[in-house]
This record gives sequence, C-alpha cells and structure tokens, in this order.
Amino acid sequence: MKRSLSALGVILVVVLIAGICRGERMRQRISSIRTQASTSADMEAEHRFGRNLAARILGNWALWDNPKANHYLNLVGQALALYAGNNGTRFSFGLLDSEEVNAFATPGGYIFLTRGAFQMMRDEAQLAAVLGHEMAHVLQRHMVRELNLRPGGTSAVGGLAELIGGATHSMRASLERSMEQAADILFKKGYRLEDELEADRVGLLLSVSAGYAPSGLADYLQSIGLFEVAPRSGQKDHPVLEERLAAIRHTLTINGMTGLSGARNKERFHDMASIH
Repeated sequence: MKRSLSALGVILVVVLIAGICRGERMRQRISSIRTQASTSADMEAEHRFGRNLAARILGNWALWDNPKANHYLNLVGQALALYAGNNGTRFSFGLLDSEEVNAFATPGGYIFLTRGAFQMMRDEAQLAAVLGHEMAHVLQRHMVRELNLRPGGTSAVGGLAELIGGATHSMRASLERSMEQAADILFKKGYRLEDELEADRVGLLLSVSAGYAPSGLADYLQSIGLFEVAPRSGQKDHPVLEERLAAIRHTLTINGMTGLSGARNKERFHDMASIH
C-alpha cells in the first residue's frame, strides 16, 4: 500500500526517534569538527553566493518534474539537517532531470541530486548517506575555503561578505572570477581529495545520527563504482573507490559504529523514487 507524503513525514519522525540516542552522541562529534562562520553577515553572504551558483546549476539542468520525489528528498534532507547543529545554514534540496550520476552542493545549503543518481539507489539509507556527504561539503565550507573566501576579512578580496556587497568594478570582477572558479570545481575539477574524504566522514556521522544504517554510503559507492561522475576531465585528486571505502571503514571503527543496525526503508524508497 502506498503511503501519503503527510504520513511519510510522521514515519520520518519515528526514524529520528529511533536514532536519538546515537544522535546525541554523534552530534557532539559533528559539532567538534564543523568549520564555523564568524557572523550572520558571513552566513548571509554564503547563502547569496550559493544561490547564484545554484542558478548556474539550474541553467545546465532543469529540476525533475516529480513533486512526490522532490518532496520526499526534502523530507529526508531536513531530517538530516536536525543533526547538523544550529549553525544558521538553511538547507534546500532538489532533483535534477538528468541521467548523469552526480550530486552538487553550494555554499549556503543548496543541495542537488540528479535523477540518475537517485534512481541508482536501492534504499533510503543510501539516499541519506549521499545527502549527508553533500551537506558536509557545506558544513565544512569546502568551497569557501578552496576559493580563499574566508569570513572576517582575512582573504585577499576582503572576505566573502565584502565581496558579495562590493560596489566597485574590481569587486564585481573578483566576484565573477570566484563564481567561475566555483563552477569549475562543481562541473569539472571536483573537490580536493581531503575534502571528499572529510565529506564522507561527516556525512556518515550525519546519516547514522539520524538512525540510518551505517553501510548506506559504502553500499552506494560500490554499486556505482565511484560517487559522482569519475573521473571528471582533468580531475586528478578524486579518491579512488578502494581508498574511500577504507576511510569509511576506519570512520565506522573509531566511532564505534561497526556493529550498529539502522533504518534502510527500502520499500518506502522505491515507492517515492518511482517516476509516476
């Protein structure tokens, strides 16, 4: 029997309650490694920068016209966000109408998953793990750090907030260059190896905190060979499958998660991931 989306929201609360004990333990670990922004102005600047970058993503791919699947994606994503800590990030999630197997995250919390990646998944635990990975890129501010857009005026361009609000020609030119560099990271070069491994680690903590099976990320990586399109053109630093799986096993071991069970919700996932 198919469940309504309102009923699904109630069921997701049950998943969260089931994971609350482990979640309280994991939340402190996530908070201890998360990179913080300095001020509300910094957070707002990241959101504006990410919104502009998200517009570039949507310029390449349209959103998938499947309200049920998109709403489901947001329910799962917002459930994970409860375990990300109150750092001011406003996460939003969308499915792109593309058969390519890929996912994208922009500063400020815009998370996109392609239809191809979504339909390659086998259960909700895999979905939660991949969303957690992308959310970790945002929480750890990988894009901002890679572009040297540090908050607090410590970068060459005076900080992201100053760059976004700059009215001079040179500031606008710097902003455009940063946008081009960010798009190059998303569409071509990819993140650095250490950033990808950190996103695996933090994303795994997020999904397990929410009560999902710890094997979700490794299962998905093994099913597709590599997470995201790999290797992208010119992409030298993306970790190979074996290295990522070894790092995931290490994360599970040192955090005492090896023997944990968790929700997989396979039947519900297949209902919500259906095309119609």
